Amino acid sequence: MVIKNGRIVTDTGVIDADVRIEDGKITDVAPGLSDDISVDVKGRYVMPAMVDIGSGVMDGKLRAGTLERLSTKAQRNGFGSVVLSALCEPSIDNEITLEFAKSQAAMCSGADIFSLVSGVRKSGGLSDISILLKEGALGIEFPSDIDGNLIRRMMEYAKMHDVRLFCRADDTALHGDGVMHEGMVSACLGLGGVPAVAESSQVARIGELADFYRVNVVVLGASTPQTLRICQQNPWLHAQLPLHHLLLTDEACENYNTTGKIWPPLRDETSRDLMQEALVHGSAAMLTSLHTPVSKSAKDAVFAEAAYGIDGMENFLPLCYTYLVETGLISIEKLVDLVATQPSAAVGLDDTRGKIAVGYEAKIVLFDPTIESCIENEYSPYFGRTVRGSVETLSG
Repeated sequence: MVIKNGRIVTDTGVIDADVRIEDGKITDVAPGLSDDISVDVKGRYVMPAMVDIGSGVMDGKLRAGTLERLSTKAQRNGFGSVVLSALCEPSIDNEITLEFAKSQAAMCSGADIFSLVSGVRKSGGLSDISILLKEGALGIEFPSDIDGNLIRRMMEYAKMHDVRLFCRADDTALHGDGVMHEGMVSACLGLGGVPAVAESSQVARIGELADFYRVNVVVLGASTPQTLRICQQNPWLHAQLPLHHLLLTDEACENYNTTGKIWPPLRDETSRDLMQEALVHGSAAMLTSLHTPVSKSAKDAVFAEAAYGIDGMENFLPLCYTYLVETGLISIEKLVDLVATQPSAAVGLDDTRGKIAVGYEAKIVLFDPTIESCIENEYSPYFGRTVRGSVETLSG
């Protein structure tokens, strides 16, 4: 099959060319290709399917059927690969749970589902990290405010197996019963706040350990300018930015609107603007949809008791294009680097995914930026916004 007349997004720019696909692989990228079977994409962008790391399942519960729904939604919205957060219920910290996740993933008909492994057991102590990595987990996930000796040992395992660590940075002792960003909005609403330093102080701690043990650590859901500065100054730390912290502020929580209650919490306008500046200057290693879906009943509650969460995959690429590319903050090729190339590299899939290039898997997104649509999901903080771009995912 040949995809004809596309605008191919590569790591060096956009080229007008065709893409030949044989047996699920890209075998040629050049103008004027022909085949008995061809698809004329009529000038749409042709880009690698996106890769999201640390995605959650519905209500955080790993159950039969939840991965199929995740896989289907991911493919429909331009994702070819999803790497599950291991910090679900049950936690992916043992062979039985990992095998269940793998068996469910094997039955999925949409995007490929992979998994991280929790470095620590809920019952305490390290999980069987070596065994779980050999069984197919792509990296080690952990909360930052655990015992330092456990982190040291996880870093030794990561170095031994040549994988990255994936850190959820938060000092729970610093925010107590806080339910949103600590600032003017939380004060006006009379809600407990989560200070930005609860995240950045932990990132600084992890950075010192990463530098000492010379191990790469991805900070999942980096949400503060301070976090980005620390990561930029430390070559062993890599910031994964949630799109929503680049586009939204804690004002999304005004009037006790629970659609704005996500974790990490949305920050204030100054932080949002500084995060955008950091994105422009290259402080981000990758972007994430922060997909943490929750049931409607979990959102239909008073703010303090409502669940954290967002359907982050829905409209993700149109939102990225509308507010990051079309506004001139970043180029389309930089966007592809942030949502496909770098995430693939972070989980060791960069030799097969994340690029439109010969030898890579034909997981491809067709994106048409000329089509406008209105976001009609009332449970989305973007409800009512107009975005540009339609998405179609192809798997050759």
